[in-house]
Amino acid sequence: MDITSIRSILHYLSKNILPTKFETAQQPEPNTIQLCFRGVNSQTWLEVSWNGESPRILKINKPEKIGRESTLSKQIRYGLKYMALISINQDDFERVIKFGFAKKPGDEICKYLIFELMGKHSNIFYLDNKQKIIAVGKQINSNQSSFRTISTGSIYSDPPVNLKKKPREDESFQSWKDSISTVPESLKFCLVNTYQGVSPILTKQLEVFSNANESEIMEKNIDFISDEDLNEIFKSWKIWIKRFKNNNFNFSIFNKFFYCVWFLDKEINYRNKIDLCTGIENYYDYHLKKKKFELLVNKIEGIIFKQTNTEKKNLNFQYNLLLKSENYELYKEKADKIFSTNEIKKQDIIKGQKLYKKSKKLKRSRELIKERLIIYKNNINRLDEFTTLLENLNSLNDEEFFIKIKLLEEIMEEICNEFNINFKRNREDRKSRSQIQSSPIQIATPSGLKVQIGRNMRQNDLISFKFSKKGDLWFHAQESPGSHVVLKSSSQVASEKDLQIAADLAALFSRAKRNIKVPINLVKIKDLQKIKKGGPGCVSFKNKEIIWGNPTRGEEYIKKNLKRAI
Repeated sequence: MDITSIRSILHYLSKNILPTKFETAQQPEPNTIQLCFRGVNSQTWLEVSWNGESPRILKINKPEKIGRESTLSKQIRYGLKYMALISINQDDFERVIKFGFAKKPGDEICKYLIFELMGKHSNIFYLDNKQKIIAVGKQINSNQSSFRTISTGSIYSDPPVNLKKKPREDESFQSWKDSISTVPESLKFCLVNTYQGVSPILTKQLEVFSNANESEIMEKNIDFISDEDLNEIFKSWKIWIKRFKNNNFNFSIFNKFFYCVWFLDKEINYRNKIDLCTGIENYYDYHLKKKKFELLVNKIEGIIFKQTNTEKKNLNFQYNLLLKSENYELYKEKADKIFSTNEIKKQDIIKGQKLYKKSKKLKRSRELIKERLIIYKNNINRLDEFTTLLENLNSLNDEEFFIKIKLLEEIMEEICNEFNINFKRNREDRKSRSQIQSSPIQIATPSGLKVQIGRNMRQNDLISFKFSKKGDLWFHAQESPGSHVVLKSSSQVASEKDLQIAADLAALFSRAKRNIKVPINLVKIKDLQKIKKGGPGCVSFKNKEIIWGNPTRGEEYIKKNLKRAI
């Protein structure tokens, strides 16, 4: 979050939550704290993150109760109990925010919360009235920083002084140009490295706002930019400083991907008026969830890749053992040859007995090896099914990220449980995930019958056995991993169109979805059996019927008819 956005949020908070009573705190993630303040007529939640990749302060809607038992949240919750927030301070372009708390409005400040939102050096401090650190987000020892050490019990000291120039309204164009022209780099580089409060996103905003003749002017070397274009950037620069100083903020979206808090609606033809805090919260909520989704996908793909290699290695080892076991008759023939000779010595008898023993052992081991081969092959096929579930997550492009994230978390847990893979998860995560579980997709056929589609192993198991009734029909791509699809035909007889739509959807949610046509197994629920020693979603069946599914047709149908995925 850039300094202009921080300033806009703090301006809103200063007007709306001073003074308010501190109510509670929770820590949903290691580098994020959520604080609740109670006013006369309203309740306000703030989220502050000192994550190095996305430090931020946001006003948020009431969150889920996650992270209340963390040490930091407990210390803040009990230390600030019944206290009032009476001051919010932040100096010019500094990224240090100070919240002051007193026993009641009008009293002296006796506790502080300080947020340093400075990239990888971001942190949170809980201090007493003598600036002594009671709790801190992350402690820094002398090996990590030569400038200052941070630990509980020590006295808080300010971060290093920012040596860059402060932007000034009264600065002349020539002075500004001379300041940024010291090093012949791109205009963006020169602005970011010369002035306080300038971020890469601000340079993009200045470029969009100005009437410069050249496109992508911020990426061009400053020595090759005309004074005319530089002057246009300078005019935008002055407007930004003025609005920053005067707290003239307004939320808007520009270039489809970015937001700004200092453009006016008329300046960018932004039609949909959104509250500043709501707009920024929605923006970060979307992009942070998108990032979390991508990280989870990469993590699960890594787990599957590693486990697949392990299973293949074990499979090859068993194949080698099987090849060796085929020589059991050769060892028996060697032993027979020894005992068929006229003169047998004691050492020959011992050697012959060993050969017989090895021959019998190899013969007995063949069946065990074959069983292990089946297990490892099944494990590889199972991992292939998990890969297909991952690929199918993008079948619904408009689906909310929080739904996809839930599915990913459940898929990762299923893989780890099934293959005994250890993964760290704190107590709060276990509690929250047990309370909130994803549901299968449900969609209606042309005649009104319900179709359920499983998107992880637990859902496949539920729709195939727990939710199904006698008379329902089960669909799955033939000899291809994919989701279970159940047509709820127990309520009324399914028409040919109903059967075809169910088959098309089974084709869409399978590994073979890029084919023009996919053979689909149609099985009555009564002919479906759960494999006892298999994992969730492992089934066997009899009396199947083949029906051809069209993935493209299934995709078109689900786009038109699926109102929401729950």
